[in-house]
Amino acid sequence: MPQSLEVCEPVVRRLPAHEARVTEAVAFEEELAPLLVPAHRLAIGMLLDRGLAEDAVQEAALRAWDRRRNRRPETQLGPWFLGIVVNRCRESRRSRWSRVLRLAEPRGDGASVPEEDAASRMDVRRALRALPEKARLAVVLRYYLDLPSSEIAALLGCSENAAKVRVSRAVAALRAAMNASEVPR
Repeated sequence: MPQSLEVCEPVVRRLPAHEARVTEAVAFEEELAPLLVPAHRLAIGMLLDRGLAEDAVQEAALRAWDRRRNRRPETQLGPWFLGIVVNRCRESRRSRWSRVLRLAEPRGDGASVPEEDAASRMDVRRALRALPEKARLAVVLRYYLDLPSSEIAALLGCSENAAKVRVSRAVAALRAAMNASEVPR
């Protein structure tokens, strides 16, 4: 008979707090990475300015990280994060500096853009700016991000049929604005 019987206890290795945070940060970054390009496209569609869009997406990513514990476990990251991007774009448009006249920056790559193409892009931007925010958001989600109606509905906070109607009406308003800009004055 052995002199002492040692009870074998399972050894649980606990990560120090900083290692756990690093592991969590890496996991969050891996989950968020595929959403950054669609988020940037969404922000460009909402703000119509690449620089502001980049800032909005960066700030939204930081806000998502800070509020990651507020996300319900059953909620997918995509709609939750894109909702944060939309809110950040709204905040950016409401800020005092968004009312300052922004002049077009010269193209640094020296590439020339055909006048017709540049003019048509300016017409589309002007028509998008003229749309109400909710209508612009519907168009951007559908045609810039190519999201299905179910995801658009989740982001807009409405039923799938209501999302389809909102997109349809927004496109009709966009067409009307585009046609109005073609009429010589």
